[in-house]
Amino acid sequence: MRSFTSFLTEEVEGEKLKHITHAEDRPLQHGAKGFTHAYNAMQQVHDHIKSGGNSSALTMKYDGSPAVVFGRHPENGKFFVASKSAFNKNPKLNYTHDDIVKNHGHAPGLVEKLHSALNHLKKIAPKTGVYQGDLMYSEGDKTDTKKGVSFTPNTITYTAKDEQADKIRKSKLGVIVHTQYHGNNIQTMGADPHPDLHNFTQHPDVWHKSANHDTKHIHYSEEDQNEFSKNFSKAKEYLGSIYDHDDLVGRHTEHLQTYINKTVREGTRPTTAGYLSHLKPRLQKEVDKLSRPENKLKKSIAMTNMLDHVQRNKKDFDSLFKAHTHLDKAKNVLLKTLENSDQNQQHTINGKDTKPEGFVVGYKDGSVSKVVNRSKEGFSGQNLNK
Repeated sequence: MRSFTSFLTEEVEGEKLKHITHAEDRPLQHGAKGFTHAYNAMQQVHDHIKSGGNSSALTMKYDGSPAVVFGRHPENGKFFVASKSAFNKNPKLNYTHDDIVKNHGHAPGLVEKLHSALNHLKKIAPKTGVYQGDLMYSEGDKTDTKKGVSFTPNTITYTAKDEQADKIRKSKLGVIVHTQYHGNNIQTMGADPHPDLHNFTQHPDVWHKSANHDTKHIHYSEEDQNEFSKNFSKAKEYLGSIYDHDDLVGRHTEHLQTYINKTVREGTRPTTAGYLSHLKPRLQKEVDKLSRPENKLKKSIAMTNMLDHVQRNKKDFDSLFKAHTHLDKAKNVLLKTLENSDQNQQHTINGKDTKPEGFVVGYKDGSVSKVVNRSKEGFSGQNLNK
């Protein structure tokens, strides 16, 4: 059984890393099982912060780009760098600069980053092992400011201070290593969200660190603990009132997620009425793009049935969306508490102070979920509207 939480930039699914699901979205995507995941994982975070322990399993989510897979090939021992295409059916592994141009010449920005990664990551990488991380900067990406040294790999601008700023200023590449792969074959390797970084060496050309987030000095107030528990209980109560959770969301998973993303962009809370207003034009668009009458009729009937399903089950959809709201509120309590620790870096978006991108909570089956601020002003809202 894995330790309770791990913070990545991708989700472990099918032994490789994929998109991470927001914790509060789990019940909308995976039904009752999704709620079990969200409930137990968030409860574990609550209990861990409350205990005041120091765990290497709790790490921050960094807004780096691009993702880079690197290390020694398990079969030939040669050092390589790659994008996520390392795990394609036909892997694109880059042992030389010529390989990078051949495999990624269509994407000059990626080529530049991979050239830098190939030049410098071998200076710190262990003699064995395959790892994944997020590039934070390469040469030319850093800016000196009065507050320190800044870099913007994606949406968030990071500004490092003091001794950390000095190391970053002198380096040529920055990387956050968050995953280790185990196995004897690239295509069958399994992802481990708890990388052993003890064998990494230090080199002035590379600033690197794990994503570990120390909770030892975080203050989790009694007021916040009560607020978390109150919202958590309400979410459980609402979801418990749904007649058939799996059937309810099984017909709507895709549309529910696009609707939730819409509410994040708009800064609104999800409701059944809002979902119907979102769903109807999307379904009508699918009808309108068909030309053959028989296909059009079939799709029209499917649209009517789906809209009728929502209206017939309005009470259950009301409960689903209210539960989502309470899970989001409970998550925000955890997020606010986790953010209250000095990591010696300032975070800004478009010049305005912000918090870290967020965190990711792991569950005992190895899957992970994001704990991210989804307000219109937070990371998710600004990233969706970027």
